[in-house]
Amino acid sequence: MKQIEYRDGYAYYDGHKFRKDTKSGYYLSTAKIDGNRKRLHVYVWEKFNGAVPNGYNIHHFDENKDDNQIENLMCMTKREHHAWHAQHDRDRMLPIWRKSYDKARVSAAEWHKTVEGRESLSKSHTGLKYKRKYAKKCKNCGKSYRATFDRSEFCSPKCQTAYRKKTGIDDEQRICELCSKKFVVNRYSTEKCCSKDCQDKLRFKNNAGKAKGYTRKKDGHYIASVSYLGKRVYLGQYETAGEAHQAYLKGTEEIIKSFE
Repeated sequence: MKQIEYRDGYAYYDGHKFRKDTKSGYYLSTAKIDGNRKRLHVYVWEKFNGAVPNGYNIHHFDENKDDNQIENLMCMTKREHHAWHAQHDRDRMLPIWRKSYDKARVSAAEWHKTVEGRESLSKSHTGLKYKRKYAKKCKNCGKSYRATFDRSEFCSPKCQTAYRKKTGIDDEQRICELCSKKFVVNRYSTEKCCSKDCQDKLRFKNNAGKAKGYTRKKDGHYIASVSYLGKRVYLGQYETAGEAHQAYLKGTEEIIKSFE
């Protein structure tokens, strides 16, 4: 039987040249064979057995991709191939599978956002009725209920949310944007401050200078004032609107300095 010649990262067989892919480890033909670039192990198997049936993979018996002789190759379904790796090569294949699944999840999520995806999902669930055949006890409120799936742990989404808040499973640490103090909050919360006092002060700081800061009296004078923590602080009476506004800006600056 004709042997495969390996030399300098290439394999030569049956008049064809195959280059080794450093990422996958497989040898791929440098030129098209029958209209397609083929992997060496597939080409060898097809040379002896004909075209690979749809839904099948060619597997190396000893997992050595540098041994592409026909004795080291076998044809199996994709399901069988996946199961073989799950049993014999799980630690190496797990990161590869996870990466592939992550890409599939992103693509699936994008497809489900489209009109076609939403319509397809709606049609696939139309008329379906699931039997609630599992007797369960809610992990949060202790109420007995029946569930469609055995993995169910809560009687309602409300109980699931309450349980996650109670156990702190979604908590994370943040830094207060005003006083830089560390605080713990649910990761889905929009809180930026460690307390309501800091939150009110930060809101005041962010809105400072955006208002006119004065009102005009009937006699033509202007009253400058600033609202702070629910109280209005009067800053005096001025002849012009410009003077009143400057007094307002100065007043807000002094209040902000008191935060430090």
